[in-house]
Amino acid sequence: MRGGPPGRSGNKPSLREATAVFHYRHYRFLWVSSAFSFTGMQMQQISRALLAWHLTGSYGAVGAVSLSFGLPMLLFALIGGSLADRFEKRNLTLMTQSATLAVTAATAAMIFTDTITIQFLIAAGLVQGTFFAMGMPARTPLMAEVVGPNNVMAAIAMSNAAMNATRLVGPAIAGVIIGTLGFGAVYSVQATFYVFSIATLLLVPTGLSRAARNGREGPVRGNMFVEIGKGLRYVWGDRKLRLLISMMFIMSFFAMPYIVLLPGFIQEDLGRGESAFGLLQSISGAGALLASLSVATLTTFDRKPLLQWFAGLLGGVGLFALALASIPLAFVGAVIAVVMLGIATTAYQTLNNTMVMDAANPEYYGRVMSINMLTFSVMPVMSFPLGAIADAIGARETFMIQGAIVLAMMAFVALVNGRYTFGRTHTHAEPEIVDGRIPTVGAPRSAAPSGGD
Repeated sequence: MRGGPPGRSGNKPSLREATAVFHYRHYRFLWVSSAFSFTGMQMQQISRALLAWHLTGSYGAVGAVSLSFGLPMLLFALIGGSLADRFEKRNLTLMTQSATLAVTAATAAMIFTDTITIQFLIAAGLVQGTFFAMGMPARTPLMAEVVGPNNVMAAIAMSNAAMNATRLVGPAIAGVIIGTLGFGAVYSVQATFYVFSIATLLLVPTGLSRAARNGREGPVRGNMFVEIGKGLRYVWGDRKLRLLISMMFIMSFFAMPYIVLLPGFIQEDLGRGESAFGLLQSISGAGALLASLSVATLTTFDRKPLLQWFAGLLGGVGLFALALASIPLAFVGAVIAVVMLGIATTAYQTLNNTMVMDAANPEYYGRVMSINMLTFSVMPVMSFPLGAIADAIGARETFMIQGAIVLAMMAFVALVNGRYTFGRTHTHAEPEIVDGRIPTVGAPRSAAPSGGD
């Protein structure tokens, strides 16, 4: 695992070291662009779910809209990873952001003209999910490349902090706008955030991936599907990567889809309005931001697998709390539960992402991230069957089933991978040797990455 050089802070948490990545000019632009994009995305998650509920009043329909976004991620994420390793990551990100803007603006236009339908929402989800699958495997490795190998974990953690900070404001803004101005206005504001994201991204020069190689030749660009196969074999052959990605599947399958049930749960079970749903999401974002900033201080901490396991346990408990604490405490109980879930799922996800990137050979960054993205695609894919289950037995009962499965899976992980889960990892001052050679992509540890001030 890559950490800071020994002798600096050891295993002592340090937010100062984590924020050192902002010394790199290109990272700052990428971070701000991501923050704008994440804000639009967080608003869209809320408005998409509420609009689907408004149009149909069905958990299953909300789940189908979420499925439409996740299915392309499942189908095209591996292709996106291959593209990220073959082409300029900045340009790929710019193209996919522009496509997302176009679909969001079209949705706003249909709402204003009163022609919006659930079928269009599903179609829009398919298009946006496709472009998200193509772009996301490029954005995260690009942010890691511009800061150099020593700062990969801090770069990813601070990126996740931006995403979770937007959860504080995005859902609240969306809820207020929907309650006062309507769905057309909220989609227009989302489109504006995407415009800002694209404008900031244009300040980042092209060619950063090439510069990060510091004159070395890039990876051989063979047949795309052959390269995808190489990436799959690489991950499958690496025990640590295989375990980490399997761990992420657990949370994405059985815990994170709870969010799709919240709009109906808040209105039907708790008797609150749409603004309350946005408020609840913002409160959850506060817990998520706390978790991501805390993880950012742990770049050299040697018990990350154990922290991830505890976060998984907390996620299972949080699902039970959402079902049960909201009975005597109503909305307050739901607030407590979603704070727990926000902390748990974010800490789990951030720790997993940083450990995956830290364990991967930089030559495979895009493909490894695309494989890891498959775990996120199953979250909306699972939303449809969970929505159908909730329609049949109720949201509370569905939350409890999810919680029981998560806790059982965490117990299974502890039994079969106890040595890794409860052991210690190690940091290295020099690059790890992978497959008999030092990774060739990324600036040398002794050289400053491009984009530094």
